[in-house]
Amino acid sequence: MTSTPPPGPGAPGQVPACPDCGAPFETDRPARCGRCRLPLTGAAAATLWQVTLALQGVEAQRLVLLRQRDDLLAGLRARRDEPEGAPAPVPALPAWGPQRPGAPAAPGRPEVSGRSAQTALLVLGGLLVSIAALVFTVVSWGYLGIGGRAAVLAALTGCALALPPRLRRRGLSATAETSAAIGLALVLLDFFAARAAGLAGLDAVALPAYWAAATALTGAGAAAYGWVLRLRLPVVAGVLLWRLPGLLVVDALGLGGADAVATAMVATAAVDLAVLRAVAGRAPARALPAAGAVTAAVTAPAAGPAAGPAAGAASRRTVGAVPLQAAGAVAALWGGLGAFLAGQASLSAVLVPRLPAASAAAAAAADERWAVVLRAWLPLGCFALLALAVSLRHPRPGHPGLPTAHRRVAAALGGLALLVACGGTVAAGPAREWGAVAYAAPAALLALATGALVRGSGRDRTGAGEQASGPRRMLGQAVPLGLFHAAALVLLVASVPALGEIVRAVLAPLGQVRAAWAGGPAASWAWSVAPAAVTGLWLLLAVLAALAGYGLTRADLGIAPAAPAAAAAGVPAPAWADATRADAPAAGPVPAAAPAAGPAPGPASGPASGAASGPAAGPVGGFATAAALLAVPALALLPVALGLPYGVAVAVAAGSAVAAVAYALSRPVRPATVVAPVTAAVLALLWAPADRVATVAVLAVLAALSVVLAVRAGAAPAGPGLAVRAAAAACAVAASGAEGAAVTATAGGTLPDVTLAMLGVAVVSAPVAARTGGAVSRAVEGTGYALGALALLLTAGAPGRLAFALVVAGVAMSGVALRPERRRAASLAATALLIVSSWIRLALSGVGTPEAYTLSAAVAALVIGGLRLRRHPGAGSWTAYGPGLGLGLAPSLPAMWVEGGWLRPLLLGSAALVVTVLGARSRLQCPLVLGGGVLLLVGVHELAPVVVQVLGLLPRWVPLAFAGLLLLVLGATYEQRLRDARRLRASLGRLH
Repeated sequence: MTSTPPPGPGAPGQVPACPDCGAPFETDRPARCGRCRLPLTGAAAATLWQVTLALQGVEAQRLVLLRQRDDLLAGLRARRDEPEGAPAPVPALPAWGPQRPGAPAAPGRPEVSGRSAQTALLVLGGLLVSIAALVFTVVSWGYLGIGGRAAVLAALTGCALALPPRLRRRGLSATAETSAAIGLALVLLDFFAARAAGLAGLDAVALPAYWAAATALTGAGAAAYGWVLRLRLPVVAGVLLWRLPGLLVVDALGLGGADAVATAMVATAAVDLAVLRAVAGRAPARALPAAGAVTAAVTAPAAGPAAGPAAGAASRRTVGAVPLQAAGAVAALWGGLGAFLAGQASLSAVLVPRLPAASAAAAAAADERWAVVLRAWLPLGCFALLALAVSLRHPRPGHPGLPTAHRRVAAALGGLALLVACGGTVAAGPAREWGAVAYAAPAALLALATGALVRGSGRDRTGAGEQASGPRRMLGQAVPLGLFHAAALVLLVASVPALGEIVRAVLAPLGQVRAAWAGGPAASWAWSVAPAAVTGLWLLLAVLAALAGYGLTRADLGIAPAAPAAAAAGVPAPAWADATRADAPAAGPVPAAAPAAGPAPGPASGPASGAASGPAAGPVGGFATAAALLAVPALALLPVALGLPYGVAVAVAAGSAVAAVAYALSRPVRPATVVAPVTAAVLALLWAPADRVATVAVLAVLAALSVVLAVRAGAAPAGPGLAVRAAAAACAVAASGAEGAAVTATAGGTLPDVTLAMLGVAVVSAPVAARTGGAVSRAVEGTGYALGALALLLTAGAPGRLAFALVVAGVAMSGVALRPERRRAASLAATALLIVSSWIRLALSGVGTPEAYTLSAAVAALVIGGLRLRRHPGAGSWTAYGPGLGLGLAPSLPAMWVEGGWLRPLLLGSAALVVTVLGARSRLQCPLVLGGGVLLLVGVHELAPVVVQVLGLLPRWVPLAFAGLLLLVLGATYEQRLRDARRLRASLGRLH
């Protein structure tokens, strides 16, 4: 029932191994195994990798099922002595997920597994024994003589340390771990008792020095003891105890300060890593070659004896790898913490505010600052050397070493430590505001040097048809690439203060806009920027420009895409699973649920791209784009930093826009060629409004540049060039409108004059849009409409000018209606604009008659409805003529009843009669109903006075009698009236 887990690709954090012989790989991506010469590239290798992963998953699931089987058997065996008549609990269906928290346990099944109960008992027992030994040593020590005390502790310690080998041979691994832990605790108590008793004059030794030696000996002995006996707990305890000797030695020597503590921590990490490397070099076979072995090692103790010898072999291979990795992680964290303390001390000393240079306290503070910075070099330099040494390839062939990603991280940490030390040294001398530049300068140099080293590393090839170039060269480039990442991080962090100051300086002219356009003389103002910020900006710009010139690719930077075969399988592919030929088919996914059927090869999902093609081969455009974004403000802020007048800075920004546009016209459309002109234009627009003349000049330049771009940029019918042309055309219209407004305001015009100038530009854009086509035409037309709408909104405060502006806009829209594709919408817009203009004029003239406002709109609605009914005969008369007739007839009815007089009823009745006759003649429902209804209301209005007079002459009982007789007649002829109403409704329904 047992099987050995197949070797293969390592789990995350493990070293990959050969799927045939299990030998660990020296690199992430070898072409062949170094031991058995098995080929590891191509589609077959990718399929083998998938099959191996599936087998390892099945092996892990098998061990879990074995553990569940043992638990079920234990529960059934516990019920052997139950009476036969007792009802047996009904077992629940097995669930493949974890039990819901709070759910009751299944009847007859223990709530705590045997392994958990054993672990709890052993931990509690070990703690109680250790506490008892401590109480015996401290409290009951005086009742025994020197010989008895030594004999008791020696016997207890010897027994505790002698038991683990015997317990392991009996298969009691957890008990052996507990016994070893008790023995280590007793060893520490032995040291305490020896000094307390003054054995061999140990009480004369200083306490920190004594315990430094004691913890060093105990830690080294515990690690060796656990390594020999394959016990995890002693190794972990030894590694943790080994953290203390260095700190205690520092205390014993009387060295204070963070630099001494940091040096001790880094030195401890160096000793740890040296020992670990020596141990790993002597026993490389203990490194775990497969991820399945890790699963087997974790689940084997709980699976019981049924797991067989395979799980035991996996455990023996794993016990050496896991403590080594844990110890290496602890050493790295300890050394990194020491380097962090040293770097923090150096940075804090540099960032302390400077005192006046002439004072004695300033000289003392400078001496202290230099002392702290120079002392920080020892731990930071040692950590940098240690990290760089770890990041190098292992000199012994066949040794796994560290994976490429881990080596890169180690090199990055070493680079960070080195840059912090160099930056602190440079920043100790100048003023505090130059501190960020002091840290950025070494980072910039390192970025330039390492960028040149990693250039092209992802495009080299080691053999014909082999895609081993990127990762194979990346193995040799791990150190430069890690240093490059560290330099980039430090450079970005150090540039943050400079960028904040740059943003403040860029936005400073906006505070003068209100004063410049208030009407009076512009007040003088000071515009400045910190020289350190400009220097930091130029430093960052130089690095970005150089990196853009290097032509670095994604593969050079270590961000190459995953292998296509693994991507087709739906799982991350290892470095050695790439296809060797561009036409190699990619294997399909392997079902994990049925691995015995073998891999399920599917059709090729596409050619496997090599390292020299695809997204990893093209240069990274972000460097050039970022350089273009920073180049304009860096150049434009130079006059400000040099104290030159405001106009010079604005001229430089506008000139940068001209130069950027000229350069963009001679190059293909790229993000960098678009970002530079846009940045320069935005910068000029931000600075120009602080002065009227500068605003007029800059807007004229930007309008001209936009026109040039719209005419000459990219003549292709589609693509980036067309988008640039459309955007430039829109900017040209907007800039022209702003230019007209600025010129009018500068000449002394009021707000209505300014808006009229903007409206004029919007009107001119209509024929320009008609002469162009495509996206450019739509951009010009849309921007013109937006500009006209803005002008109308700004003119709302002057009704007379608003009416004139609406007439101009209506006439312009009438011209737009000449275009066939705009005829309907433009006609409606023109009509609406002209009607609203007439309403404003009537209101300004004091006209209160409602017909003066509604008849024009009604006529327009009737004309539009008639045209629609002619074009679409199926449309009803209510849709075509309802709005116009309602707007023309309805507003006159309330005025007729309120105001009285004979002229309005006469005209309204005549119009209603004409509408009714036309509706009956044309057999249209809407005119007939509306006209007849209005005519009836007009008749009622005319007869109402006569009826009132007649009712006033008759006795009061006559109306009551008339009403009663009317009701009687209606009741007697009710059925006949219903038939007449139905005939009338049917007749109206036959109308349109």
